[in-house]
Amino acid sequence: MSVGVTIKSARVELGLSTADLASSTKIRESMLVALEADDFDCFGGAVYVRGHLKVLANCLGLDPEGLVGEFAGFRS
Repeated sequence: MSVGVTIKSARVELGLSTADLASSTKIRESMLVALEADDFDCFGGAVYVRGHLKVLANCLGLDPEGLVGEFAGFRS
């Protein structure tokens, strides 16, 4: 499973829209859509992606380090 699929699955399971998640995390909705599509090019670097992933993991009840690790494995 990819990072984007993990995020989207958790969001959908909680019954949240991307707008709901954007509102609660203060991450722009366009960035959330990009993350769910595994499109990391618009973030300006992996450090920003990792930061967003940690925020999202905490909000969605996921393991932050596990999600960041999944991203690191995806990038390899």
